[in-house]
Amino acid sequence: MKNVTVRIYLYHYFNFSFRFSLYNSGKIFIIKSVTEKIEDEKRMICERSTKTSELAERLRTELLARRLPSGSPVASVRELASLYGVSTVTADKILNLLVKEDFLYRIPQSGTFIKHDPPVVPVIGYAGHLPGPGATDIIQAAAAKRLQEHLTQTGVEQHIISYHELRHPELVERKLNALNGLLISAAFIDEVTRPVLWKFKGRIVVFANTYVMDRLSCSQVIPDYTRALTEFTEKYDPERYERIQILSAGHPNAVASERNIRNILQCLGVSAGKIETLNLKGINNLSAQMAALRYFSGLREDLRNTLVLSLSGYFSIGMREVFRNAEDMPDILNFDNLEEYAEPPPERPFFTAVDYRMPDIYQAGAELLTHQITEQDERNQIIQIPARLVVRDSIRHCKR
Repeated sequence: MKNVTVRIYLYHYFNFSFRFSLYNSGKIFIIKSVTEKIEDEKRMICERSTKTSELAERLRTELLARRLPSGSPVASVRELASLYGVSTVTADKILNLLVKEDFLYRIPQSGTFIKHDPPVVPVIGYAGHLPGPGATDIIQAAAAKRLQEHLTQTGVEQHIISYHELRHPELVERKLNALNGLLISAAFIDEVTRPVLWKFKGRIVVFANTYVMDRLSCSQVIPDYTRALTEFTEKYDPERYERIQILSAGHPNAVASERNIRNILQCLGVSAGKIETLNLKGINNLSAQMAALRYFSGLREDLRNTLVLSLSGYFSIGMREVFRNAEDMPDILNFDNLEEYAEPPPERPFFTAVDYRMPDIYQAGAELLTHQITEQDERNQIIQIPARLVVRDSIRHCKR
């Protein structure tokens, strides 16, 4: 007895169908629903589609690695089928998929060709703080370390540009001509270095600034205090203080931060009359610490109902040395979160802080610059990184 296949369709009763296969033994019945068969066929199609996509991505990667210019011919259907060990039908689907994705184009009776020139390879310069044991600014050093790790992971070629080189065009011009992008700290931009930067033909991204500067055509990445100060006023009540004192070093970044903080606090309902500014001049971190120590050591005012917004963690360190009795110390909100970046970190960080997230700012600057180079994006952009509030013990008066 030969194998017999009988199909029974029961649409009128069950809207379903079965396939019965009768074998020679007369004892074995294989029953499989039409629905299951359709699912099998779908799965096979999906597997073929996945294989086609994988091979298309492989071909794209190989062609990108060769950096072929627009209009360059690629392998024919037969050549591709032989190269990948697939049928000509599959090879044709691979090419059509890359055409659909705007990577290739096809001309009938002529062939398949690269549609676009290869992406520009970023070669960037870095002009800013460097990580290392000799770093004087621990926050900038931590940010620079993150930046170096990011550039290493992404394989972006970079060249270090020193401030000294930027001050001497004869030293830096050849170096700049080999770059198509420059990531530069705002601290490196002044009256002496600006003429060299204006001549640079590549893209520029500036970081380590707290305000948008207009002295140079560039993109910029800056902190945004809005979210952190909003969270602060939700957790604490600035109106309970007799005054709010901003400690500033008086340099452009500090002045811009002070203005920004005043505006945000007033928008959040804090009385403008409560806010005052105290400028403590300091040319470096140690002098800032000593300036605060000297000033508050000689002060005889009661500061227990004062909220100090310290624009430098070094001011705060100097203040804490003065107020050994914690009850006499004013409440202090730092604007840098210095303790988190200290090496080694303190066992118990004390100062509530608005963290600029400087490492994130550095990395965002590198990502923006790389994007602008590879995508040939000529737009200057301003990216604001939301600062975060870090709650510790230096603020005693909580709403709840």
